[in-house]
Formats: sequence, C-alpha cells, structure tokens
Amino acid sequence: MIRQDEIALVINSQRESFQHQDYGVKRDALASIPIADSFATIITGIRRCGKSTLMLQLLRRDYKEAIYLNFDDIRLSGFDTGDFNRLHKEIERSNIKVLFFDEIQIVTGWETFINQLLREGYKVFITGSNASMLSSELGTHLTGRHLSMELFPFSYSEFIGLRNIDNNHQAVMSYLKTGGIPEYIKSGLPVILNTLVDDI
Repeated sequence: MIRQDEIALVINSQRESFQHQDYGVKRDALASIPIADSFATIITGIRRCGKSTLMLQLLRRDYKEAIYLNFDDIRLSGFDTGDFNRLHKEIERSNIKVLFFDEIQIVTGWETFINQLLREGYKVFITGSNASMLSSELGTHLTGRHLSMELFPFSYSEFIGLRNIDNNHQAVMSYLKTGGIPEYIKSGLPVILNTLVDDI
C-alpha cells in the first residue's frame, strides 16, 4: 500500500523533472496522435523509441494543466490495485482533467481504473512497450474505449533534422548504417544499441 501523500509527492516530483526535460526533435507522429473524447489514447513502441518524449511534446503543445505519472518509479514499487483509489482521490483533489500515464500496465487492474476515468470524463494518454501492450489484451480490457498508435524510431527526415544535415546520398547511407534509435544517434556509442537489442 502507498499512502496518498506519497502518491502526491511522486506526482509533484515527476512533474517537476518532466517539465524540465529536453523537448527533443519534434516527432512527425505528433501530428497524427489519435485523440477523441471518451477514448484512451495509447502509444506503443519498442523500448527507447521516444514514447515519453512524444508524450511530453503533446503535453506542452496542447495542455497547460495535466497530471503526469510514470509508474516505472522506485517510489511506486508495490503500487497495487487498492492504491488506485488513493490515486483517484489525488486526481480529484487536483481538479485536473488531463492525465498522462507512463507504463501503467505494470500494475494489475489498470484497465478497470482507466475505464472509470473515461466514464468520469477524463482525457487519458498512456504509453507502454509493445511487449506489454498487446492489441489482443487491449481489446479484451478496453473494448471500444481506446485509440492506439505505434511509435517507431526516428524516420529519415527526423534523423537529418536531429543531425542538422542535408538530404543527400551520404545522409541516406549514414541513416541506413546507424538506424533511428534516438539515444544511439545522440551518443554514437555502439554499446547502447547492442544492449537495447539484447534487452528486447
């Protein structure tokens, strides 16, 4: 069990750090995120492809007031179904109607909680890795209540934008060689790519 004041502390702490993160390169996918009343928007993709950054870009572009909560936080370890009641009270107390949840699927019963929020008129955005957000599972638990999109690593246009290079043969060959994983492109360290491939 996690106390409500601890949940409030994590929300405030994460909001502070989230708002100071780098926007990164504006993702092409930002223009095509599906949003509709009474539907949860679910953004999936392989690990480290930029889902959280895309969420940040959406939040900053469209929503001045929103709650952001990443469940992959050591302070929330042990969060269980009963803790959703305390989280709900904290959401109500804030009087904020737009919610961004990162990796909420690691908590059992999250689908029921999301359904309740949708019935109460909240706008909900969720991110999760492909492995943990299978479409068959979403169809079972959020039937007719979710809009999904898959985010991919950087496209070629995003790649040359990040590198600030011209569109030419050399740029194409560079993209084909390095791929579009954001952290690898930024750092150039092969171990990042190798570790990610092993983990996936």
